[in-house]
Amino acid sequence: MTNNARSPHPKRGMVKRSAALTTRQTSRGASMSEPHATDIADATDNLCLVEGHLPVDETVRRLKSALEARSIPVFATFDHAQNAEEAGLDLRPTTVVVFGAPQVGTALMQANQRFSIELPLRLSVWEDAAGRTWLAFPRMSALAARYDLGNLPAIPKMQALLESLAAEAAGSR
Repeated sequence: MTNNARSPHPKRGMVKRSAALTTRQTSRGASMSEPHATDIADATDNLCLVEGHLPVDETVRRLKSALEARSIPVFATFDHAQNAEEAGLDLRPTTVVVFGAPQVGTALMQANQRFSIELPLRLSVWEDAAGRTWLAFPRMSALAARYDLGNLPAIPKMQALLESLAAEAAGSR
């Protein structure tokens, strides 16, 4: 399932790519460039980043295959670049895959229903200004701390799953 917002604007053709590095604010207010780590790295304390070795579309395909192999349903796929193009805007390839298993997420919501805003899980795949592919997903320990979930056994299992999915999709495994 792909969610692609429709726009009254016709397709604009090729999307112009910018060569400039993007800067953004971290959770601590510091400005930083796109990440340069090659393994799981902590860019904002709340996200894990993995550098991919394949184009975005192939990385997304591998992610979906990895989820299917684990019998984890994909609820939605958001192609933000396509949505931007249909609105007459430029955006490098950027896709978010939304997935999850109710038997895991329900236990977390039973512990704290506010956690429902974090579910289903999602993994973002994008191309940076230098043409590199990146994957991002939430750091489960940060979410557990934010929602006072303590040491629920599901937290490290979910972290391990996200890391495994990202590595497999990135072409690292």
